[in-house]
Amino acid sequence: MADAGADAVIWGITRSGRTFRPSDWAERLAGLTAAFGRDQKVVYSPHVSPVIVNGVRAVIVGHELQSLEPRLWQFMLSFAKDNDLAVDFVAGAMDESQSLAPPRPPSSGEPREPV
Repeated sequence: MADAGADAVIWGITRSGRTFRPSDWAERLAGLTAAFGRDQKVVYSPHVSPVIVNGVRAVIVGHELQSLEPRLWQFMLSFAKDNDLAVDFVAGAMDESQSLAPPRPPSSGEPREPV
């Protein structure tokens, strides 16, 4: 589980290595915390950020959310579990998202189905 102070990184890759669909899932999930700014553009919560790392979509959920909005934190992690998504807990992920590395798909020796 999560270390205190570790941000949750929900990857758009299932534990079996498939890309999660729909392609805008990260923006939709992060959109639960969004509002429209004064310029009428979507502004996400400072504690939830949709990102793309090496071509893989992810949502970073800042560890602060666990104490500020525990039900929302749990919802995000339950979403990942229910959809069999890979989750990493990384200290400082919110500030250093481009230094993250997506999980590697399991190597079963069998070819993967096309996505």
